[in-house]
Amino acid sequence: MSTIDEIIEKALRLGHKTAEGLLFHEDGTVSTNKLAFDASYDVSVHRLENLEALKRSPGLYQIHTFDGIPLKVGIAANLLRRLTQHARSLQSKLKPIADCAVSDPHHLRSKQSILAKHLYFDRSLTEDYDLETEVGRQNFLAHQTYLLVTYTDTRDEALRLEKIAEAFDIWRYQGRVKIIEG
Repeated sequence: MSTIDEIIEKALRLGHKTAEGLLFHEDGTVSTNKLAFDASYDVSVHRLENLEALKRSPGLYQIHTFDGIPLKVGIAANLLRRLTQHARSLQSKLKPIADCAVSDPHHLRSKQSILAKHLYFDRSLTEDYDLETEVGRQNFLAHQTYLLVTYTDTRDEALRLEKIAEAFDIWRYQGRVKIIEG
């Protein structure tokens, strides 16, 4: 069996920015079902189109594309509720700040899912889905991404893990929303 360091090294050689969530088999990859940066925590893999299996518990979530792009890391006091908000990616929750065309992230406020706002302004992630629309974002999240979920006893414990994960600086959507051109 490979050590965590060997798994991370292999993932980097294969062009990934992280080994988190990669399922490896005998050709060089191994599924550990453990959080890569703290193996004392279990990780379960889920899809945003099928959230019924999630608990209404605190924890850390990571959203990755099947292409290996780590999109977002976050926490929630209730993972089911929070990830349902992300999956819905409701257009009605993206509110223009003024009566003007939304051409800049400062023109749009997110009332529920900052992920929806990040996706709205990302013009380089995909050509197959219109991320400026609710349906486009929902379909992209349902068909092109997966979740890694780590349950914790408290929200504060999840926050501690989130700070560690963010320090790796691999997340496409971290910090302020910006326009990403294709």
